[in-house]
Amino acid sequence: MKRFFKNFSLNWIAVALLLGAFIFSAVRFYLITDENTSAEADAAGKRVIRIAHWQLEPGFRESMQWAIDTYNARPEVQAANIEIAQLALPSKFYNQFIYVHMISGTAPDIAVKRDTATIKGNALSKFFTPLGSYVEQPNPYNAPEYQVPNLPNELSQFLANAPWRDTYFDGMQSAYDPSLSDYYTIPISSWGGYRIFYNLEILQAVKSFALAAATANDAWIQPLWRSPQQTEGFIPQAAGRAWLENDQVPQTLGQFMLYCQAVKQYAEAAQQPYLTPISASSYGLDQIGNIYGEQFLSRNWKSLSLDLGSSLNTMEFIAGYERGIWDFDSPEFLEFFKLLKLFTSYYPNGFLGLDREQARRRFVLGQAAIYYAGGWDASSIYKGVNSRDKIEDRFPIEVAPSLIAAPGERWDNWIDERVTEADAKGGVPFAINKRSPNFDWALDFLQYISSHRINEAFNQRSEWLPVIVGAKPPATMQAFIPIVQGFPKSFILNMQRYDAPASIRNAYGHSMKLYLTGDIEAAEFKARMAEVLNNPKIGTRRAWLKAKQDAVDNTRANDRTLSVERLNVELGSESAGQRERALFYIGLTQGEGAHVERWWHELYPEEEYPSY
Repeated sequence: MKRFFKNFSLNWIAVALLLGAFIFSAVRFYLITDENTSAEADAAGKRVIRIAHWQLEPGFRESMQWAIDTYNARPEVQAANIEIAQLALPSKFYNQFIYVHMISGTAPDIAVKRDTATIKGNALSKFFTPLGSYVEQPNPYNAPEYQVPNLPNELSQFLANAPWRDTYFDGMQSAYDPSLSDYYTIPISSWGGYRIFYNLEILQAVKSFALAAATANDAWIQPLWRSPQQTEGFIPQAAGRAWLENDQVPQTLGQFMLYCQAVKQYAEAAQQPYLTPISASSYGLDQIGNIYGEQFLSRNWKSLSLDLGSSLNTMEFIAGYERGIWDFDSPEFLEFFKLLKLFTSYYPNGFLGLDREQARRRFVLGQAAIYYAGGWDASSIYKGVNSRDKIEDRFPIEVAPSLIAAPGERWDNWIDERVTEADAKGGVPFAINKRSPNFDWALDFLQYISSHRINEAFNQRSEWLPVIVGAKPPATMQAFIPIVQGFPKSFILNMQRYDAPASIRNAYGHSMKLYLTGDIEAAEFKARMAEVLNNPKIGTRRAWLKAKQDAVDNTRANDRTLSVERLNVELGSESAGQRERALFYIGLTQGEGAHVERWWHELYPEEEYPSY
């Protein structure tokens, strides 16, 4: 026995525990999968149609259940022994769950299609049902007998007779896949634009504090006044004082920056170390400074574009660096870096170690004057503030759009126009599993929830924006209705797009974080990026290789889809013929990366295309 224990390795215990955990997880995964994806009848003999999504925000699941319950209660649904059931999954787990079950044929009947590299193109047409022939017909649940009472006659007639897709505020553009020339999803909600949340209690206290400082000409406020002699100031003194004397939230970028600096000074004077001007986290979309890159970095898009008339892609950005059109010493980058660094000084210490939930919680707890978020966070914020235990801890909120600089303010020659939100589209796009044995009922439920009456009521309950023409948004979401004025955001330089080489994308993201946290200065940031971009193995030449390989891979996927559509044409599908022609055109113009090679030979006629 002693000899046995002497020769026994503790590593075997670890192996046994690991094996046991794997077996337990596999069995549990199978049981949960069988429960959540089974299309068989339940104990009562009902056919259960499952609808999967990853929207765990407060109110959405409850609203979805309301829509499901009202649909399940319909006489024809009960007569058919059909029951809709929702399956809400965490976002981190969702993609893996759906993709695995799509392959195995056990996926839910209806599922939200997320933007992922594994579910698009050929995979999209393989797993989900094209809906083009259905969206061209009127939605039966928009017929007069289903409509909201006393609708204006013009709207009533339109809803009853228009094609289903035309009843959407965006014409169902978000559901259309141009590479497949068909509609694959049915959106049911929209989030509108990103907005700034202001704690009005803090706003009034800080404005009173700052006005007193301006009257006394305190040392901290003097550098904030902009003049010909003080170009680093934010706003002319007269304009700044006028704003401090009213009760409005900031209306211009200069007022906003004045306010942020005043919050810092107020927190110090009031001995409130946890109060910060802006709540932010590692989640890039709640870092308000990032949005201004669109204004700074979109000015030279015409000189960057290699195919005028189309949106810029990453290869055109990177080729612009090779051509000397831009570098990190360009005025637009220098000014953008200064603005980003300034915004970072208003974020919480260690903000890159915080997640989105922590950032939102800081604002709800009254420890931040400002929070920048999308419409999907609105209900969480309102409910969080209004449900605080002590009434005195609750505070009024005002929501306003992002700001541009007024004449005479700093950056007025850079940030003088807002980026348009006219491209806002429907969200939460539900698709129907191609292998679902319940297609007709799945389609019927999506028509039901996207009808004018139900979509309006559903989004009123969930406090999101409806997607159907004429549907009334909830009062709390009025501020998130898209602002259509401004310039398009299709022409901005973005070094972290998914199609950039990982070497460039990671170098930019990592170096930017170090710059924002003060670990490196702008000069070192530029040096780091130049070292990567100029490296023949991982830099711009690598980008050319990747662009060509991506195009080749897309061609392979396009060809596979083309063969499927050819078969569908032979089987008599007219819509498949339209998709086949569109795919054939894409193959002619972009097949095997022909357009990328053309760009190369136009720029470097004496050089061979890079190779591994």
